[in-house]
Amino acid sequence: MKDSFLNYRRYRYLKLSAVLLMLSCVLYIVFRPPTGPSGGTWVGYTLGTLAAAIILFLLWFSVRKRQFRSSMGTLRGWLSAHIYLGAALPVIVTLHCAFDYGWNVHTLAYVLLMLVTASGFYGLYAYVRYPDRLTANRLNRPDTVALEEISQLDNRSLELAEGIDPETYQAVLRSVRRVRIGGNIWRQLRGGSRRARLAERKAHEMLLRQGMVLVSKIKSQGPSPTQAMQAGLTLQVMAQRLATTGSGAQVETLRELMELMGRRRQLVQQLNEEIRLRAQLQIWLYVHIPLSTALLAALIAHVVAVFFYW
Repeated sequence: MKDSFLNYRRYRYLKLSAVLLMLSCVLYIVFRPPTGPSGGTWVGYTLGTLAAAIILFLLWFSVRKRQFRSSMGTLRGWLSAHIYLGAALPVIVTLHCAFDYGWNVHTLAYVLLMLVTASGFYGLYAYVRYPDRLTANRLNRPDTVALEEISQLDNRSLELAEGIDPETYQAVLRSVRRVRIGGNIWRQLRGGSRRARLAERKAHEMLLRQGMVLVSKIKSQGPSPTQAMQAGLTLQVMAQRLATTGSGAQVETLRELMELMGRRRQLVQQLNEEIRLRAQLQIWLYVHIPLSTALLAALIAHVVAVFFYW
């Protein structure tokens, strides 16, 4: 198996986390004071100290990954430790507080820890799931080059449509104006409906393959050109023009226009999908990092409250 951050050095940090969990459970179960377990016993202090040390170690990861010349282990090893120790932390902290919760700064620190852990688990899921999909979808050129190509396809499509008739030109113009690439964070995350994009692409490919047979069906069964334009069905408008035109040059122009529109739609969908995957790969950091900062502040308040006001 390839040595990744999950199985780093034969699961070194998974084994370490398992040992820490086992020892924590043994301490909690075996050494039970007469008044019952709590964070104020020596077991509670021991587990609390262990948990605080792990939290500080995990927070230091954000510093370590920017120290490119550091000799303190590999970045992959740090990431592996970050994941497995972070996964063990909620159990250790729960045993430290002995399931005692209330409306205070101690429980606030506990809740923040759980939220940080949950966002970290999503980050792990994202880094396992999305990089391969992003590589498979990659355009193999910068976004600016892809945007320039889309712009050129738009201009050429409008030029061809203008030479056919005003109705076709308006249909193509409407299609050009309807395209949205990127946008706010929610639009990036949504990236449109994959099922709808797939259906649209298949419909376009069918139009190109079946040619005049499909065009005849659209002409006899489909909407009129005006209705199709109102629905934004640009390809159907052009297909009906292809069925009714009598000029060979115009037929070739329409066919070239349909191919350009198909290429443009495919490029737009691919670019939006890449933006969506990037957003889903990074969005969790906008939650994980602020929550981690809040956790550090709550941890300091928790320690100060315990040692000075408890």
